[in-house]
Amino acid sequence: MQNPLRRTAAVLMTILTLTGLFTSPAMAASHTGSVNTDKVFLRMKANTTSSYYDLLKKGEKVELLGVSGDFFKVRFKTFTGYVMRKYLNVPSAALKEFGAEAKPASKYASARTIKDLGKTPAATRTGSSGDAVEKLQRALQIKGYFKGTVDGKYGEMTAEAVRKFQQAAKLSASGTADSATIAMLFGTGGTPVKDDPGMAGIKSISQIAVPNTSSPGSSGKHVKALQQALKLKGYYKGLVDSGYGRGTQDAVKRYQQAVGLSADGIAGFSTIRKLFGKNAANYTIPTEKLDWFNGGKDVIPQWASFTIKDVSTGKTFSARRWSGYNHLDAEPLSKEDAKTMKEISGGSFSWARRAVLVKYNGHVYAASINTMPHEEDTIPGNTFEGHFCVHFYKSKTHGTNLVDQAHQNAVARAMKSSW
Repeated sequence: MQNPLRRTAAVLMTILTLTGLFTSPAMAASHTGSVNTDKVFLRMKANTTSSYYDLLKKGEKVELLGVSGDFFKVRFKTFTGYVMRKYLNVPSAALKEFGAEAKPASKYASARTIKDLGKTPAATRTGSSGDAVEKLQRALQIKGYFKGTVDGKYGEMTAEAVRKFQQAAKLSASGTADSATIAMLFGTGGTPVKDDPGMAGIKSISQIAVPNTSSPGSSGKHVKALQQALKLKGYYKGLVDSGYGRGTQDAVKRYQQAVGLSADGIAGFSTIRKLFGKNAANYTIPTEKLDWFNGGKDVIPQWASFTIKDVSTGKTFSARRWSGYNHLDAEPLSKEDAKTMKEISGGSFSWARRAVLVKYNGHVYAASINTMPHEEDTIPGNTFEGHFCVHFYKSKTHGTNLVDQAHQNAVARAMKSSW
């Protein structure tokens, strides 16, 4: 006859196992990852703007708990947080268990401009899949709106990226990539010259009076002349309405890129001279003080591109924001931009503070930077292994959580300069 105590224990073990309160060692799969570089953030949330619990060193071990987008969910000491997947070496068994095995790169992965994507895709919507969606995702990625994997599947992340683009382009933010959205994103469609009342009688740029310089938010005859010239050149697709809106700004940027100018979307002296072949009136954008903790940290959003001008040398380069709470963390957009940064700092990257002007969305802000690459980076191929710091009025360092006076002195010097 079975011992009553043994029978009771067996029944209890069965109940605990069925309810999930007991897991045998064979059932508990545990995986460990190893940090592959120094100063890696253990984030509180699975995004690059989240606060962090700790900075991990190369070689430190973490327990892998799961995957969330580009992050692994991990346990380190007493903390449960998130680390970017590219900063952890993990066993293949973990990747397989979490469904995070490497997938083939999109055939559009090498495209660096919208033009590189080829033929404009058809309109698509949530639930769609295939080549048109894949091309849409890569176009949104190039523009800085889509942060997911280009997989040709129109899910909520794609719809949200479409909504953000539509809001920026002043379209109805439906999340559906309709024909108007596709035309705006890929630079097709618009009103032909022959059907635009604002182009009546205009056959060549020589017929247009050379305008003064202008910028987003301007209006009147000078903007009208700018739009007419850009339309004849094939860069402006909208109606000539004398208003410097998003469509005009994007057309100016595309023209500037095509002729080798800094693509800031502002029709300044160099842009007008290049477009009309003559001199234009001088135009100076007033330098503004950006109070970082009084609304300033949200002025330049994550993934937005902007132009930096070094006050001392006058050299300019393009950069993109990728993170930053106490101040803005940025990366040079290309290897050419990284090369300019090195030239600005005397031939080698440096922690020295430099007074600069930051131009974004028609505004110029006084700022301070160092040029030393450090910690995380998100732009492959720019020969800048990390990011650099951009400080504005009253911003703080991440390490001390204090205002850095050297940066603030540089910001004050920048306030005395103009673009």
